[in-house]
Amino acid sequence: MKSVALLDGGLGQEIYRRAREVSSPLWSVAVMREQPEVVTDVHADFIRAGARTLTLNTYAATPTRLAREGLGDEIGAIHQRAFEVLERAIAITGATVDIAGCLPPLVGSYRGEPARTFDDLKSEFDILVKLQGGADVFLIETMTNSLEAKAACAAAGESGKPFGVAFRLETDGKLRSGETLAEAVEAVKPFGPTAVMLNCCDPEVISQAMPELAGLFPCTGGYANAFKTVEPMAGGSLVDELEARPDISPAAYGLQVKQWLGDGASVVGGCCEITPEHIRHLADVLAGDYDLVPFSALAGT
Repeated sequence: MKSVALLDGGLGQEIYRRAREVSSPLWSVAVMREQPEVVTDVHADFIRAGARTLTLNTYAATPTRLAREGLGDEIGAIHQRAFEVLERAIAITGATVDIAGCLPPLVGSYRGEPARTFDDLKSEFDILVKLQGGADVFLIETMTNSLEAKAACAAAGESGKPFGVAFRLETDGKLRSGETLAEAVEAVKPFGPTAVMLNCCDPEVISQAMPELAGLFPCTGGYANAFKTVEPMAGGSLVDELEARPDISPAAYGLQVKQWLGDGASVVGGCCEITPEHIRHLADVLAGDYDLVPFSALAGT
């Protein structure tokens, strides 16, 4: 039976949606500072749904983003809190799961290539890897250019832990930088990721690209969002401006995910607006055909 790593869903968006009267460029990190119990509840719901790998709620907690909001000196405390709320959820549920460190775009999502050097980017990712040293694995997410992806891979690789790198494709099948999927995969191969994935794209974009991706790298995966469009946020607006697609039900999403698995994927889950209900449906429909495992179980396969 093929092993498939089942990730959680759209953690940040689920936290933000449940929060009481929080609106911030720091998104779910702002919620965690004021309402940590919301974050624990969301983690616990994803665990109960069947997720085998749970991501730390640190997507917006990069040095660049925290400094921009005047919270640079709180970075250590924020990352410590992210571990505490997830570990509490694991204790509540009694589950055995991977804790995934999160290495996101350093400035914000859906942008092009940053005007920074590889060494400059890597030094910032090094800080995040050190702060998240207690994680079992690392997930590099929503990469829109190979330069930033390579810097994150270099930092994650030095941890000695399994890591995956996920690119976001536009509707034309290319990265926002203009690079092709093949160019992006070739750029990160030398760093030895456990998996190369696609995330925070429309499900249909991942479905179209997965056969090519599976031919480019031995271990691949996908986890889509369910936004109507991300363009307002790409232009600098808050995530508050984005709307969910009503047609991406758990059953509809499950059909897309099964197609990715049929095309060769070994890692699946969800990104923004993919809820615990979506993950529960995936766990239910995949359990008979696949061995659902934590991400770390794929290392070395």
